[in-house]
Amino acid sequence: MDEKLISVISIIYDVEPYLKECLESLSSLKYPELEIILVVGGKEEKTPDGESSIDYKGCLELAESYAEKDSRFSVITCVARGAGDARNRGLRAAKGAYIGFVDGDDFVEPDIYDRLFENISKNNGDISICGHYREYTDHREIYDRAAGEGARVLSRREAVRTLLKGDSFFFHSWDKLFKAECFEGIKYPEDLYLEDRYTIGDIFLKADRIVYDAAPLYHFRIRSDSLSRIKNMSELNTDADTCFASEVLEQFPDLENDVEACLLYGHITCIQNALVNGDFDRKEEEKHLCYIREHEKSSGANPLVGKNTRIKAFLSLRCLPLLKLITLFGKQKQKKYQSFEKESKT
Repeated sequence: MDEKLISVISIIYDVEPYLKECLESLSSLKYPELEIILVVGGKEEKTPDGESSIDYKGCLELAESYAEKDSRFSVITCVARGAGDARNRGLRAAKGAYIGFVDGDDFVEPDIYDRLFENISKNNGDISICGHYREYTDHREIYDRAAGEGARVLSRREAVRTLLKGDSFFFHSWDKLFKAECFEGIKYPEDLYLEDRYTIGDIFLKADRIVYDAAPLYHFRIRSDSLSRIKNMSELNTDADTCFASEVLEQFPDLENDVEACLLYGHITCIQNALVNGDFDRKEEEKHLCYIREHEKSSGANPLVGKNTRIKAFLSLRCLPLLKLITLFGKQKQKKYQSFEKESKT
């Protein structure tokens, strides 16, 4: 195995409007020792005569055109069975000592892997992480304002705390460079949404050194039609967080306050989304109300639970109409802030 080879896996499904920008950015990568594996998924369809065909929705032809002109690219085709299946196919094909991911509707800066590799090798890390931009249709935002402060080396415990807080890096695959050995004995679940949250959590719980540099080198596209915007995403997030939290407490029982703050926020968010979407059902939301009820007293003494969260917990149990009102107000305020941010940059 080439000790400097990076395998970049790009999962591609139904992203034709964005794919050229993604592939151009991959083609422009400066890091000298790369293999770029394009996993192109298609929808299986039946022809009028009963035979099967796969519709790649315009993505396969474009992917193959890059493979024809750049030897670093290779193409794997498959019937689309979810991101977990696609990532696992890429991992099985990867030959690199390091693994990176770029989703087909996103794009990257030319020096992303130079920077990630420098940080992971210089600091003997298991995982190297960069910052990212959030790309909206009409503007972009830097996710972490700590950009420019340089690389920080984190222990496993410190990195797990950061995942629970979610204020710097998170359970994404795409802003990270992994030692390939991180995936030994681990694969992405193929029967669950949010495959990243389960797999990345497992990897962090066995990694010893994580290097984080907030410099934004990845461009994450916010799409209204993407999986990350589906209606019940907060429910799926909370389920995944609950699984991760139980594993965290097995290793780090002293992080009980961090886990409580994370899960309390998640359960309250589920209730807020149900209220705003107009589909609140007390029976369906009882598991969230139960968690809030059981942790109301302890969270009051938890220094990691902010005042706003405590107020929302109180309202969740005692005044749902007011919780809905302040949730709607908060969403309107956020939209105004994003509009101001956009105007201030033009």
